[in-house]
Amino acid sequence: MMTETASSKIFKLFQKAKKIAIFTHINPDPDAYGSAFGVREMCKDMGKVAEVFAVKNPESYLDQIFPLTELKTKFSAEEFDMAVIVDVNALSRVHQSFREEISKAKTVVVLDHHLQGEEFTNNQLVDTKMAACAQLVAHFMLDNGQTITPKTATYLWAGLMGDTDRFLHSNLSHDVLEIGLKLYDAGADTQFVYDKMYRTNSLRDIALQRKFFANTKFNSGKTAGFTIFTQKDIKKLGIDQEMIKKFTNCIVQLDGVLASFLAIEYEANHFKISIRTKGLDARSFAIQQGGGGHVCASGFNFDGTKKQLRRNAKKWCEEILKMK
Repeated sequence: MMTETASSKIFKLFQKAKKIAIFTHINPDPDAYGSAFGVREMCKDMGKVAEVFAVKNPESYLDQIFPLTELKTKFSAEEFDMAVIVDVNALSRVHQSFREEISKAKTVVVLDHHLQGEEFTNNQLVDTKMAACAQLVAHFMLDNGQTITPKTATYLWAGLMGDTDRFLHSNLSHDVLEIGLKLYDAGADTQFVYDKMYRTNSLRDIALQRKFFANTKFNSGKTAGFTIFTQKDIKKLGIDQEMIKKFTNCIVQLDGVLASFLAIEYEANHFKISIRTKGLDARSFAIQQGGGGHVCASGFNFDGTKKQLRRNAKKWCEEILKMK
């Protein structure tokens, strides 16, 4: 749990600043956007000028949850008193169009829950015990006497649902449920979030799901599988990486399947691998590959061709079954 001293120290920086720029990682997911817009609303309620900066992906269900038309894309450090980075503590994972100006910012603050990071600012509030950055932001607000409005609660609820998948992942804890209850009591529109994230599928989603299963290969016992999406696939379908991630759990939900790997190509020959398991230690496996995460939901990066990836994935399917 974050210490009160660290939380109050960071909050004083928010109090001091008048204009605040908020950033997150490349290809933002629900937790990234939920945390970013949650922080923006907190700043506005404090009487600050606050803007969220991100490079928007092609239209997806995220557009229906978050006000992505309000995203800013041109950032000048001299126009803001402080830069806040949420859901990532590595400047290299922020979009390259913002990095140089962020490095010039008077004050840089990080709010995050990931283990990996870079020492580019001393003003970091990071708690790896948190299941989602939205959970950390909620704590940050409550610990410093800030009221969570219904709009803020809805943004943070979407972030919490995104990183716990409706409390299905092994990162579930008493605190996750308690924060969820506090967001609910604060007026989070939970039904709205569920409808947009889980109960609404477009024809494009259905086509993507077909492609997802068509791309999946299994081991001989059909207890582990892997799915690969290249940039060519993504372009042909007219989608973005985040839309694919919506179906990350599809394979491991199949009866008899204990583990699955989803590989998405973000840059030429650079893939991000998401692991999902039923009771197997995905985190230890990911750490062996230079990544990390949670017991049943982890990930790592892979650099190589699709052919090399396919060859490795076949081995991973056998190896992860040994991770008890």
